Amino acid sequence: ANEIKGCKKIEIFVADLNSEKLNFKKIFSPNECGYIIFGGRMQFYKHNNLDGIIFTTFGHEYNKPDNTPQDDESIYSKIIFLDFANKNPIIFSKGHRVSQGLYAEKNLILQTEHGPKGGDEINKIEYKKNYGWPISSYGMKYYSDDDYEKNHSEHGFQEPIFSFVPSIGISEIIRIPNSFNKYWQENFIVASLNKRSLFRIKFDKKYSKIIYMEPMFLGERIRDIRYIKAKNYIALALEETGSIGILKVKE
Repeated sequence: ANEIKGCKKIEIFVADLNSEKLNFKKIFSPNECGYIIFGGRMQFYKHNNLDGIIFTTFGHEYNKPDNTPQDDESIYSKIIFLDFANKNPIIFSKGHRVSQGLYAEKNLILQTEHGPKGGDEINKIEYKKNYGWPISSYGMKYYSDDDYEKNHSEHGFQEPIFSFVPSIGISEIIRIPNSFNKYWQENFIVASLNKRSLFRIKFDKKYSKIIYMEPMFLGERIRDIRYIKAKNYIALALEETGSIGILKVKE
């Protein structure tokens, strides 16, 4: 995120990777300012035969959501696709709160986001779909007696695959290759902050529901996770100690 003269915005820079000097070039810089801007996740993705990236944005005032997530003129609280050839950003999906995780492969995009007081979500992202925030949520409002709509589909929004009530402080989501563990087949891992746990998850073939979920308590807030193919282990960014954890199969 970048702030210039009180204008907060998200900008994206790229550079060719080398061991001497990284020469960054700006490829995305919106004119639109936001209130509180958080950096998000990004993944390589191909849309309409164009190579590019999808990335998440957040840009409405914390705990006091306005209509930014539902505003088609705003890039904030959305998932954005940016093609490399034309540098043309388009709104891929809208109605998001604070996106924390993003996974993309071919025709599958999974996203995790923080709900308010409860209601963390795992969403299957589809082009031009609306995910309901700040109208529908399975969480509660912090400072008000009224509440969010407790049904997404009845109001024209996409239902989450799963909503955590109470919240787990959801963070990143990754797919685990079947070669990691013969007992972990077609599995994903979701990390959490305030639950200080990993969750091993298996979805149905349509990614419309969760078949099973196994919590694994680690005792520390987990900000990020990555699968390291060369070592066949999962690296964990442990927030409170500032250390790297390693999860691997016992030989």
